[in-house]
Amino acid sequence: MLFNKIEVNYLIQYYIMSFSQFRKVAMTLLAVVICGTSTAQLHWESLVLETNTWKYLAAISEPASNWYQGGFVDTGWSSGVGGIGFGDSDDATVVGACNSLYMRTQVTIPDLSVVKELVLDIDYDDAFVLYINGIECARSANVTGALPAFNAALSVDHEARLYTGGLPERFTLKTSSLVAGVNTFALQILNKGITSTDLSARVFVQANINAAGTVFNTTPTWFSEPVTFETSNLPFIFVNTNGKTIIANTKIMADMKVLNSISEVNNVNDTVFEYNGKVGIEIRGNSSSGFPKKSYTVETRLDDTTSLNVKLLGLSKENDWVFHGPYPDKTLMRNVLAYNLGNKTGRWSPKTHFFELFINGTYSGVYALVEKIKNDKNRLNLADLNPIDTIGDGLTGGYILKLDRPESTDLEGRDYWISPYRAPTTLQQREYFLHVDPDGDDIKPVQHNYIKNYITGFENALYSDNYMDRTLGYYNYVDLISFVDYYIITELSRNLDGYRISTFLYKDKDSKGGKITMGPFWDYDISFGNANFFSAGNTSGWVVDGMGNGDSYAMPFWWKKFRLDPIFNSYLKRRWNEHKANFINPTYLNALIDSCANDLRTAQKRNFQTWNILNTYVWPNNYVGGTYANELTYLKNWLNDRIIWMDGQIQPIADIVQSVPGTESISAEVLTYPNPFVEDINFKCWLPAGGQLRIEVYDMLGKQLLLFDEQVNEGIHTIPLNVSRDMYPGNVFMYQIKLDGKIQSNGKIMRM
Repeated sequence: MLFNKIEVNYLIQYYIMSFSQFRKVAMTLLAVVICGTSTAQLHWESLVLETNTWKYLAAISEPASNWYQGGFVDTGWSSGVGGIGFGDSDDATVVGACNSLYMRTQVTIPDLSVVKELVLDIDYDDAFVLYINGIECARSANVTGALPAFNAALSVDHEARLYTGGLPERFTLKTSSLVAGVNTFALQILNKGITSTDLSARVFVQANINAAGTVFNTTPTWFSEPVTFETSNLPFIFVNTNGKTIIANTKIMADMKVLNSISEVNNVNDTVFEYNGKVGIEIRGNSSSGFPKKSYTVETRLDDTTSLNVKLLGLSKENDWVFHGPYPDKTLMRNVLAYNLGNKTGRWSPKTHFFELFINGTYSGVYALVEKIKNDKNRLNLADLNPIDTIGDGLTGGYILKLDRPESTDLEGRDYWISPYRAPTTLQQREYFLHVDPDGDDIKPVQHNYIKNYITGFENALYSDNYMDRTLGYYNYVDLISFVDYYIITELSRNLDGYRISTFLYKDKDSKGGKITMGPFWDYDISFGNANFFSAGNTSGWVVDGMGNGDSYAMPFWWKKFRLDPIFNSYLKRRWNEHKANFINPTYLNALIDSCANDLRTAQKRNFQTWNILNTYVWPNNYVGGTYANELTYLKNWLNDRIIWMDGQIQPIADIVQSVPGTESISAEVLTYPNPFVEDINFKCWLPAGGQLRIEVYDMLGKQLLLFDEQVNEGIHTIPLNVSRDMYPGNVFMYQIKLDGKIQSNGKIMRM
């Protein structure tokens, strides 16, 4: 039998190889002899495994200056198998505390022509630099400078991932860094400081080999082939941090390019960009920030860091964006579905567009570009609330708030306030109202107090025994339909964070309606059957009933009160049937899912090559399908079963032929000013006819405090009333205006 050129080269090189390496090659050749002439095939192998025997030095001072070069004699260093480090219980070789860990291993490559691609997969804590044959080939973004000192400063620390179930970071290497024969791989693993409690070095060098059989080592079970492609039907976004590390809570400046061809075929080598400029970028999310695939908050900027409004991927011009990277949601589309349904209710929810993201040349997967919730003409479009708006109608809006967790840096009384009403659980959790727009940095104390008092007034009215009273109850405070719609979508999706976390609400100026409105919808990636706690995977049962005591955050008492209100329930049935006819039905929802899946038809394959999780449980999955098609089928079936159950609960609700309280047409026009007031307030009334005008002012318990009752002529009348704090304590009052006994107007007045 004749040997081919590759096999002959292997035999020639055996004199310079270790016996163990020669034995491996010999076994490969034996397999060729037994099986006959074999055909070389491209496949991935590991040139270097963490379990290699490494020479290492745990250093608290500088090593020899040529430690990283092939000719360095490392006989004085210690030997051990990887991983190497301390503190995370994932180290095969444990070392003592040190500033830097220096490591070396060698691999013999007889014939370079078999190596077609090369990547580094490295799990490290806190930073690293890799040298191959004395040349730097890769480094983490948190260390700078050539040949860093043993105690070089790091811009940020970095936590290892493998020991918590994550994946190592991947860096593309050049095959030209290799030589035929012995190759030296040398690494410096840098610690954040000598007092650091852990250090990790788990190193893998993978190669795409064109040969028959396994030449070096089989790859680890978690390994997935690098994504190689040039075109996509989705846009590409490229972010270059220029050596800086993206962190949470503080945006770094970076460069961003957006490829979004009108042909809907994007090529990574295209040079015509929809956007090519600066951005500020930071990691976003609470629990999601712990996933290997990060989501980001992004601000398009000018070079001087000021914000820049631009259109991105067909979405309206703005500067604040979210790059949502779905990870536990293996359909990649649950947030997109929820925001679509939110918009179908008739009020604004974020618009979205799928794209594929690269950060510093590394493919990050499928993302959704999402409009960030804010007050803007292309977003919620409320009245502007400026710093000078401290009295009258200007003070009354617009405010965007959310029920959520305060950040550790947030201050009560500036960034948020705590409701006087605790959650209706045995744990009695507190409810936190956070300022979103304006946020705590921008809102003025008088504005903070106004919206706090207004929301508290609503809660007082809802908590009271007469909360269903058409004059004194909660109706005058709220856009009731928005609360009904929020209830429907939150229950349809069985959103276990609903009502209590990432729960937005807003209030416009009184002159523009001025009622508390629920929404927009936000953060639904562990909804629609994608969670395995708080009964969230069940298609039967209500979210408001299925959470027990909850966790540290529980839903406010509001929803239990709403569900006892026949008016609320009647509108629930009415809106449910309207939405069921239009979009809450299997025909619409399945078509929407299929449309998203078609957009993702090739990109999802690349996503799951990068994040190999389709057959793996990721917190808090209720279902692990193993394939993308199975995940879509589960979502469709879950939604169908959920609709059937909800419909069976809602249809028996009794119909009440009654309009939403507070929306009846009136024959008089009324203006109260200044509102909020200090001591005196004016009621300016335009009356189409004369008669007995009666103005009644009540406290929140329904006690009448003030009364104006006189015969008046048609036309405009201004009636001043004194509501002194000494005589009438409290900050929120209700009024009712009657003409000849017929109610003309109901409303609220508030003390500054």
